Amino acid sequence: MTAPAVTAYERALSAEPELRAAVAVVDALTALVRPTDRLCASCVWDAVLKPVVSPLIGWERGCVPETAPDPRPEGAAPVFLTRAELMADRPDRVPATTETEAWLRSTEAWDGFTGPLIARLEAADPGNGHGVGQEARS
Repeated sequence: MTAPAVTAYERALSAEPELRAAVAVVDALTALVRPTDRLCASCVWDAVLKPVVSPLIGWERGCVPETAPDPRPEGAAPVFLTRAELMADRPDRVPATTETEAWLRSTEAWDGFTGPLIARLEAADPGNGHGVGQEARS
């Protein structure tokens, strides 16, 4: 008998331990939500989980975070640059040096890890509106 294949979800957790924080959030929210509460799966995904997991897995992994530009002084004319000038200051993506690192940056890894989390959130979503919290009682 052969050993069961490791799922993409398990592989991602094993390769990037920081993803466990996202799993802990989903564990807590899905365990605590009651049918009378608001737990909008899309709101949790967009506001909480996606910003946490994006730098750790998928296409954004390996990209150096960009800093926000300073606002232009009021009344200053816009500056027009060529594409080459715009891209010159942007740091290159850090190269993937191992097969696991290359996989962590793939769509397969993203879908394999985020799919089960989103499914769990959707299963726990009581459909009482947007946001997270107690449903208003009349």
